[in-house]
Amino acid sequence: MTYVELYEIICNPWIKVDDIKKIASCGRDNAIKIRNLIEQQIISSGKTLPQCKTKYVPTRLVLEYLNLDPNYIAEMALQQKKVLSL
Repeated sequence: MTYVELYEIICNPWIKVDDIKKIASCGRDNAIKIRNLIEQQIISSGKTLPQCKTKYVPTRLVLEYLNLDPNYIAEMALQQKKVLSL
């Protein structure tokens, strides 16, 4: 996955399991575990999540859990776009 693709995913405020799989480079089961851990953090803090068929979690919390810096990803995506446009 390129930084540009990663940046396009993290620009969304909410992400689903398929996006977590791409960001974390893991399988579906591990992505579901990550999503469930984040859901439990939100619920234990007294907040609720939107009720829908596909479960979404905040992108910011996924990035914090994976210890990824969104500013670095954005900077690298910009550099990658410059290189590809040459």
